[in-house]
Amino acid sequence: MQTTNTSVLARRIWIDSDYATIAYEAGWANEAVFFTQTEGDHPELTVSTEISPDGINWVRRGEPRTIAAEDSITENSLTVFGNWIRLRIQGASQDQQARVLVHVCLSG
Repeated sequence: MQTTNTSVLARRIWIDSDYATIAYEAGWANEAVFFTQTEGDHPELTVSTEISPDGINWVRRGEPRTIAAEDSITENSLTVFGNWIRLRIQGASQDQQARVLVHVCLSG
């Protein structure tokens, strides 16, 4: 029987610079899917997944996604990631903030 889990990593937070979610331990899972949603006006955002051997040192993994100013949701998937994962969002600034919600769905 497959195990699944969904967790909220960022709940409707305002970002005004580069942002990374908390380190999330997911070594038991075979796949991870991050869903990033925006609310209201926002600049174009680049959303990337990162992996880590220790939850401290990070390397980008997978293809970055873009949330255009007129869009509100994207997904990033990982299937080879070791134990620690997180999401990085870039593009927000003091002049153009973004309100984001990030879920990670794991299965294995």
